[in-house]
Amino acid sequence: MLVCGLGSLGQACLLRLLPFDVELRCLDRRRPDWRDPRLEERFGALLVQGDMRLPHVLCQAGVEKARAVLLLSSESTANVEAALQVRLLNPSAEVVVRSSGHAARLGALLEERVPGVAVVDPLLLTAGAITEALRPGDQEACFHVDGQGYRVEVGQGLDRRLQRPLGQPDPDPARPLLVTPIGFHHPRSADAQPAPSATGRWMVLLHAIQAPLRWWRQRTRLQQAAILLIAMLVALGLALFSPGGGWKRGVFVTLGLLLGEYVDPVNVMLAPDHGIATAAPWLIGVTLLYSLVGTLLTSALVALILEWLLRERFGLGRPGRFRRGSRWILLAEGEGLAAQVADNLVRDGRQVLRIDTRPLQQRLHPGTAAFDRWEPALEALRTCQVEGIGLLSDDLLANLQEALQLQKRWPGARCAILSHAVEAAEQLGVLLGGVAVISSMDLVADAVVATAFGERVEEICRIGGANHLVVRCRIQQGDSLMGLNLSRVERGYGVTALHLLRPGRRSPLVFPSLDLVLVEGDQLVVLATLAALRKIELGRPDPPRWRLRLLGPPREEGRFDALQSLARHLGGAPGAMAHLLDGGERLTPALDRELAEQLKEELRRQGVRSHLEAVCMDPSTPGGRSGP
Repeated sequence: MLVCGLGSLGQACLLRLLPFDVELRCLDRRRPDWRDPRLEERFGALLVQGDMRLPHVLCQAGVEKARAVLLLSSESTANVEAALQVRLLNPSAEVVVRSSGHAARLGALLEERVPGVAVVDPLLLTAGAITEALRPGDQEACFHVDGQGYRVEVGQGLDRRLQRPLGQPDPDPARPLLVTPIGFHHPRSADAQPAPSATGRWMVLLHAIQAPLRWWRQRTRLQQAAILLIAMLVALGLALFSPGGGWKRGVFVTLGLLLGEYVDPVNVMLAPDHGIATAAPWLIGVTLLYSLVGTLLTSALVALILEWLLRERFGLGRPGRFRRGSRWILLAEGEGLAAQVADNLVRDGRQVLRIDTRPLQQRLHPGTAAFDRWEPALEALRTCQVEGIGLLSDDLLANLQEALQLQKRWPGARCAILSHAVEAAEQLGVLLGGVAVISSMDLVADAVVATAFGERVEEICRIGGANHLVVRCRIQQGDSLMGLNLSRVERGYGVTALHLLRPGRRSPLVFPSLDLVLVEGDQLVVLATLAALRKIELGRPDPPRWRLRLLGPPREEGRFDALQSLARHLGGAPGAMAHLLDGGERLTPALDRELAEQLKEELRRQGVRSHLEAVCMDPSTPGGRSGP
């Protein structure tokens, strides 16, 4: 692999590539400031210096034989230019391009037209991790795959149809983490729902009544008073203006006056023969009062519509006073990164307040407010509840100072600060306690390394102090996952299978069955750490650790089904399983526990008695194979 650009990101990627047992070469315009003595010792004498956009410099670095080329300069345009040169010199290499801003859009177009080119945008990847750190709730993480939302949370009582255990290197038995779809129901679950009882119908009616009551309690006192005043004016107007003309005239006159009109509604009430001469003094006074109130109402409505149009079209308008008790998430500085985080949070239904001393380049979306100074922003939030605080400037010490001060004011708020120091981020967060310190280089380096091996990283989640990557694997001939069932993929490599899209299907299978075997053309989306992806790349899965002891033959009518079950779970032809059902005690080959339990249940229904046994592992056996 050839790594071009040895700044913070390039050196972080080199550190992660060292355990992958792959030959590494480096290229940079000048000798870098090595941050780790291991890197200087290994690559200091082998470094090729020059401009990575020049063909002869790339050839000197060995680009023709490279399996993958990582273009990680801080200049996005230079990376894109170099990607074109690399593709001309090596048509088969995986090219990973670091790009952001306007160059990221060009890189995305290049990715569509030129095969084998993958664009990694640090802004988008970092925004996802910060969004997760600020999102309120007791979940460990939330993420989306193909429009389907998922939640990672501590839970008990695993339901394999609707939950999956999170693949972790060292899981904590006291805190099992489960991955659960958000708003997803198993297709068989609807059929199992009982018909609603009378009590259930009353509960639905009660819920329908409580909804408007909750809406009313969320209004401020001024809003409640205004609503009551308008309702009282409408009711009084119907009582005053209906006599002599019926309720229709009362409605017409009342609404006409409350819209700010005066002459036309009053003329409806006057006698046609005498006109204004017969009008009672009370009528003139009351209708004038109604007309004035209506003028104020229509003026306020026009002002609201104008303010909304200006904000939507031009991003103009300043935030007014926030509703007492409303919930907000505070983002400070960050420019484009803060804009992406704000969009993610608003999409989840959160309200976001941004503080940025520089002019905003993007227009504000509904649910977002902005200030250019801290004082008015904090004053506006004085009566509100802040659920999250994100400090995204490039100055780590300034972020840290603001975080400690704001936590005194809102001790229950989630707090996340941005740090570019790869080594210190996690330790600093543990030291501070209650503050998530997110290293952008740490996140992006994991994604770049995974992409270099042909994977496509769609999102990064920070769970339990480790980066978990949402990776889309395209199964091709010769892949280490080819021909494995999903139980082997999950247990062997320590990943969590989320989606499986099979050739010819339009919609993916959510939490596919563990006995499905991967074939060429499948697209499997998994949640995995970089260590798990390394095991997949090297083709070194953990061996299965369970097997079944069969204690007798099946019923005669169930023999065929028993052979089919054994063949499906053990991976073979039904005829090759006949010796396991000859009537004596037989041991099946090693299986993963989930598949072994599933097979045991199927054999029980077919009349075969069996019990589950753990495989005795022989550490001296090559590859960790099971002993006798």
